[in-house]
Amino acid sequence: MARGDRDGNPNVSVESTKKVAALLRTILFRCYYRDFRIVRRRITFRGVEEYMENLQTLFYENSFNPVEHPEDETDNIITNLKAIKNVLEEYHNGLFVEIVDDLLRKVMTFGCFFTTLDIRQDSRILRDATDYLIQQNQEATGVPLNYLELNEADKQKALKFKELDLSVGDDADPLTKDTSGVIKLLKEIQRSGSERAAQRFIISNCQQASDILGLRQLFLWSGWKKDALTIDFVPLFETVDDLTRAADVMKTLYSNKEYKAHLKRRGNKQTIMLGYSDSTKDGGYLMANWSIYRAKIELTAISREYDVDLVFFDGRGGPPARGGGKTQRFYASMGKEIANDHIQLTIQGQTISSQYGSLDTARFNIEQLLHAGIISDLKQRVGDTLTKHQQEIIDKLAELSHHKFMDLRTNKLFLPYLETMSPLKALSSINISSRPVKRNSGRNYASKIYVRSVSLLRGVN
Repeated sequence: MARGDRDGNPNVSVESTKKVAALLRTILFRCYYRDFRIVRRRITFRGVEEYMENLQTLFYENSFNPVEHPEDETDNIITNLKAIKNVLEEYHNGLFVEIVDDLLRKVMTFGCFFTTLDIRQDSRILRDATDYLIQQNQEATGVPLNYLELNEADKQKALKFKELDLSVGDDADPLTKDTSGVIKLLKEIQRSGSERAAQRFIISNCQQASDILGLRQLFLWSGWKKDALTIDFVPLFETVDDLTRAADVMKTLYSNKEYKAHLKRRGNKQTIMLGYSDSTKDGGYLMANWSIYRAKIELTAISREYDVDLVFFDGRGGPPARGGGKTQRFYASMGKEIANDHIQLTIQGQTISSQYGSLDTARFNIEQLLHAGIISDLKQRVGDTLTKHQQEIIDKLAELSHHKFMDLRTNKLFLPYLETMSPLKALSSINISSRPVKRNSGRNYASKIYVRSVSLLRGVN
């Protein structure tokens, strides 16, 4: 699964997202074509000629002559492969069926998309995009012009969830254009690669239920229909304060009539992303991880109350300072009060090669994750999870560490020390696409370029 982080990253745009999706599809078809050539060399029996020609044309054209707006060919490929398999089993004693099965398994796994592309954007940018469409189309949307100034309860009431197809004009700022463009692009990506090609939109810096409801409304204002809204909306709770409010936010969503209906169409499954790196920078390592632990317990309880299948998507970094550490031990220590049926986590660039760079290391780390889930669910032992007394002790330690961390972060000498003794200024001149040191939001709320680390130290959200 790949992420399309656009929250402050100047190198991610509608065009780059479109190119990535197209490139993934082309690479996948070239892999299929390579395997198909082996199938065609081996299988020259009567009865398969038509199906072989169909696949030859399909694989070759999509590999080397891709069209601008391709269609999802997964069912077509599977139909032809199964037809070849049937001929082999019925007339040729099943000879070479195994190589057809091998290609068939790959097609059923990867379809026409190769890997799922997640889209991610900051809630403040999504709010501004919503406000732009309201200002330009107030009569059609039926939402008050002062929507952003309303309190949370009134914001939720103001959203009518009308199905419209609104356009963004040239007067809109680049990020509003990008938001509108990527929402429309998602429909095209799904058409060419199925729903699995891109089905999740992550709202970073998510602070209130209206952030998720507002994004759903943006989709419905962009040509999507309620009964065909094949998108999962994933709140990302990052700061310590956000984590504290997370359960209340989700309870509001689960109680919302429109969102409840959307969840039902999505199989009553809700993914929630938790930010380990930013919460660590916001509140210190112990407070961040303890806040995440408590938030998971509360979110699990709320989700079980509303019969929602909860999926935690952990935004863990590589090193412990960014939320990383011993992955297997971390998940094995989750008690039954934390939803653990699904394990999803981010793998940072600095750890991908070491953990998944070879077949052996990849198998080992995947087995560790599976083992952690099994141990957590079936073989909990005394000492695997915290007692009430231990929780009270960690609660006090987290508070103490948070105060110490904030004292250091707000010390007037710390920022000059960091700027002098760290390579922050040197790093700012390096073009790092995935994690640029400087991120330009281009917004009134943050109109100048911030240095991410310095902003956090100063308490800028």
